[in-house]
Amino acid sequence: MSFDESPVVDIHGVPYRSHLNGGGLVALSAHVASTVHVGLRAMVRGRAIVVGSVRLFDESVVEDNAVVADGCTLRGSSRIGGDAIVRGQVTLADHARIDGDARVSGGVLLQHFAHINQGSLKGGMTVS
Repeated sequence: MSFDESPVVDIHGVPYRSHLNGGGLVALSAHVASTVHVGLRAMVRGRAIVVGSVRLFDESVVEDNAVVADGCTLRGSSRIGGDAIVRGQVTLADHARIDGDARVSGGVLLQHFAHINQGSLKGGMTVS
């Protein structure tokens, strides 16, 4: 985990610290690599694992037991949660969500409230 020396912040009984790269909040129970950018208003919660060159912007959230890796980007209040595994060049924007036991990889763009919660998406596609 990569944290600065900021104090622990308690939110609804869950301890968080600011991430070195971006200043967003990361639960002490989550694992976030130092290479990940967690923007100031973004959060990583639960037991989520975020590694690689992932970028979290705006009010995006990675939570629960989700695994997010490689070059994924989350913007605009998008979320990844549940037991989802998301990797590759996946981009979520405009309140898009991936959760449940979904597996998403490759060049996938989810936007405009798109929601994937089961099954597998691979390759170049846009879901709006």
